[in-house]
Amino acid sequence: MRSRVALEELKRLEDFLRPSWIAIVGTIGPSGMAQLTPNWYSFSDGKLHVSTTKQRVKYRNLVRDGRLSVCVVSEPRGQNYASITGLADIRDDESIWIETRDIVERYVEPGRVESWIADLQKQDRVIISLKPERIVLSC
Repeated sequence: MRSRVALEELKRLEDFLRPSWIAIVGTIGPSGMAQLTPNWYSFSDGKLHVSTTKQRVKYRNLVRDGRLSVCVVSEPRGQNYASITGLADIRDDESIWIETRDIVERYVEPGRVESWIADLQKQDRVIISLKPERIVLSC
């Protein structure tokens, strides 16, 4: 995989990811089979962020094998998409709540954000960040 992504590619990716689409997160299961899950996301500082819990299969897969692929498809016909690959960076410290809030604010009505965050803080959550090593954009 490429280790450097052009700034122009990152800008195009950021523009494409601005709407609150659903990201399909792909990890590698113990048998080598792909494991795919839909997720909310945010994109900042050149990285895509996803919030999950330590109990989820994707977390366990990434702890074992950090390779991560994410595909975000436009609605409703899916003609435009972004495919991003790289290595996952997993954090479980207090810093996760910045990205978690950013994600929630993209998908939840403003009046419900605080209660949503309060519920999430009761869970054993992590932030998975992906700095793209490869980007494929069709838009």
